[in-house]
Amino acid sequence: MKKPLLFLTVLLVSFTSAAQGPDPQLFRTWYLINVAESDDDVIREVAEIEPPITPNITISENLEIYGNGACNTFNGTYELLGDNSLNPLSFDHTTETCNFQSHNFFESSFFGFMSGEFWYQISSNDQGLTLSLNNPIFGFANFQDYPLSISKSNLVKFKISPNPVSETLFITSENNTIEKLNVYSINGQLILSENENTNQLDVSTLSKGLYFVEITSENGVAIQKFIKQ
Repeated sequence: MKKPLLFLTVLLVSFTSAAQGPDPQLFRTWYLINVAESDDDVIREVAEIEPPITPNITISENLEIYGNGACNTFNGTYELLGDNSLNPLSFDHTTETCNFQSHNFFESSFFGFMSGEFWYQISSNDQGLTLSLNNPIFGFANFQDYPLSISKSNLVKFKISPNPVSETLFITSENNTIEKLNVYSINGQLILSENENTNQLDVSTLSKGLYFVEITSENGVAIQKFIKQ
């Protein structure tokens, strides 16, 4: 009868010894690559969000966290469950409404996932470390420990005129062929879309105010502000 008891004792000691706490590489600033909540069923790629954002999380050695979404910030405290499971003891974020609906949708997924329990895994590549957070029920989020590369959208240059504008807005570029134009309100609502005469927009029917024109070209996407007078 002593052998099973001895085996159980050895097993418990081995398990206790193996539980070394969180990986020390966890304690740094991580930049979000993508996130998905299971009930949302949409993978939100940070590199594809316009205007560009840099969501991130910093994890300290006492498992306190803070970071940024699109236009809001968050903070909290996690606890370690086992070797690689993290559970939030607290998670709070500011509640400003972002100017773009795409940013609001993103933050809903990001904050929703980060406020739940998940398992983490750290791996390395040629550029640095990646952090994968997963929960079979609630979704996933992937990070890297270096900022996302500057996207093509930041390198694509266009000129718009006149600005302010009353009737027709003209869009020009020296070396970019425009494929599509979208106009958004200051609240992020799509107002106009043009796929044909893509070097100009009839904005005569718009109400006075500030708008954003999203310019899609073969080299990427750019966004410019204009005022309808």
